[in-house]
Amino acid sequence: MKEISIDRVEPSDYDVIVAGSGAGGLLSALGLSAEGRRVLILEKENHLGGVWYGYHVNGYRVDHGLHVITRVKRGAFARYLTKYLNPPPRFVLHEGWYFQVYDKVGTIPSSIGQTLRWPLTGMRGRLALVKIGAKIKTMRLDEMRKHKDESFLEFMKSRGATNQVMLDVMQSAIYMAAGVPINEASAYEALRTLRDTDKETTRLASLRKLLFGSEEYDEGVAVGGMESLVQRITETINGDYVLNAPVESIVESEGQVSTIAALDTEIPHPRVVSNIPLSVMPRIVDSEQAGVNQFFEKWSHMRPTRGITLWLGLDKVVIGDLKSRVIVCPRPNRWLVSLSSFDPSCAPEGKELVAIAMMFIEGKTVDEQVQMMKGNGLTESYPDILNHIEMEHVQVSYATRAALIPGQTALDRPGPRTPVKGLYIVGTDTAGEGVGLQQAANSADGVIAAIKADAQF
Repeated sequence: MKEISIDRVEPSDYDVIVAGSGAGGLLSALGLSAEGRRVLILEKENHLGGVWYGYHVNGYRVDHGLHVITRVKRGAFARYLTKYLNPPPRFVLHEGWYFQVYDKVGTIPSSIGQTLRWPLTGMRGRLALVKIGAKIKTMRLDEMRKHKDESFLEFMKSRGATNQVMLDVMQSAIYMAAGVPINEASAYEALRTLRDTDKETTRLASLRKLLFGSEEYDEGVAVGGMESLVQRITETINGDYVLNAPVESIVESEGQVSTIAALDTEIPHPRVVSNIPLSVMPRIVDSEQAGVNQFFEKWSHMRPTRGITLWLGLDKVVIGDLKSRVIVCPRPNRWLVSLSSFDPSCAPEGKELVAIAMMFIEGKTVDEQVQMMKGNGLTESYPDILNHIEMEHVQVSYATRAALIPGQTALDRPGPRTPVKGLYIVGTDTAGEGVGLQQAANSADGVIAAIKADAQF
């Protein structure tokens, strides 16, 4: 791809125009390029990737938000990259989530034996966890879907799972996946996340995992960070892009998309893929048809989530291992990761880059939340961190997902088609099972399949 100015756009040069270059938009453009199509991307920011990018601060390479990617060896995102990038990007796996509850540390157990030895609660709590864990591990997806309109906390309490430490650990795990606490997260999305599957497995296979655990865990960090990942993808896309070009309108005429406008420039085109958040689409789509306006108004209530990330450059290695540590108690839920232990290139030699992330707490200032991340048990757990800070950088951004709440689960989302012929929607708020980039890849797959099925080119 190459950058061009809006005045150099020749609409007939492109098969598809992509509005927005978040993960869904870039992946759609990548897949369309592989199908032999040429694309134009219009991006409102001064960089491609949305929150999916990286940059440098005082010699440290940071991502925009903490990106610990789920399923880098299997699942939709891994399949997508393997299919469209050769060779696919490299990832370094971490060793699992380590939850710290006061002075005790433990992982989420994956078998009955591990649960009965779980160090975070006494035997009564362990037995309760065995009971609820066995239920979750053996549930079929169709049974999980029945709980999409209730919260995960309601689901847990209805089954007597009220041990507070267990709920705290569940909250921390689900918070990152769903973007909301367990009293708001859809039970269906929480159950599917904890079971770590988007497809049915046999009862025998589920029982085997329950007894012996699972070796399928594969979360990790991209080597080279988001900067390298986005660069690989954009180098492969066939087309051009315009930066600092927020889309002002997408015009429908006689049921067909006719024009997209940015920077006071109208670009006539019959095929548009929108990666614009659904929450703002009612003011973007220009239509006189009631059905079109009702469609976008209905889905404009998809709830976005925001995260806050504190990047700390340390003048020496303090943590220096491959374990992602999650501090569950006391509040708030935080995720603490030594990024340079995965990829040393993100920090100067002999130094360490640490990320502390949590969901943004509305009503509190950024400074208040930074102090929360630095306090609440951090100094007791890692007293040397705060004594060796030479770089401190804070980000607040929309997370890579819409909130997975009752009524807004993956089962309730509208994509990829819209009532407007030739206008498709992509993104984590539009469709797709999974979390974050899994949703984005599933959504992009859906857009490409829909365009091909509609046989418009």
